[in-house]
Amino acid sequence: MSITFRKAELKDITQILDLNNKESLWVGKKTYDFFKRYLELPNFLVALESEVIVGFIMVMSQDSDYDSLNFLWFKQKYPSFLYIDRVVVSANFRRKGIASQFYKQLLSKRNGVPLVCEVSINPENTESIYFHNKMGFIEKGQFSSDGKKICRMYFLK
Repeated sequence: MSITFRKAELKDITQILDLNNKESLWVGKKTYDFFKRYLELPNFLVALESEVIVGFIMVMSQDSDYDSLNFLWFKQKYPSFLYIDRVVVSANFRRKGIASQFYKQLLSKRNGVPLVCEVSINPENTESIYFHNKMGFIEKGQFSSDGKKICRMYFLK
């Protein structure tokens, strides 16, 4: 297995959308236009095996034009951050270091800016909770944007 990483491109959006929507319980369904809108983000990266996208990460800075209530929760509390909006790895490629590699790249380029994200605790996303705890993220609160799904709001300095 040889995984390569690079910046997301227009030709990737169909595969990204398919991968995202397979995991919609955790990251919410999105449209082609949603991903196209954010294609220029510097930290919108894909992981590929033989030109097939097996994972992606999309990260926004605090000054991004984004209306996610989870993003806005962080924006009210912190003057500077990188918001990990979504990290998705194909089920067949989990536990192979892909998410860790995405985060390693982020950590090397963030220049001391904190990383923030949310992870669902109701319903519980056990794998993501374990991963973020292992990476050293700490809980800074809990939030529900819809009154149903509850998220743990994570912060890494």
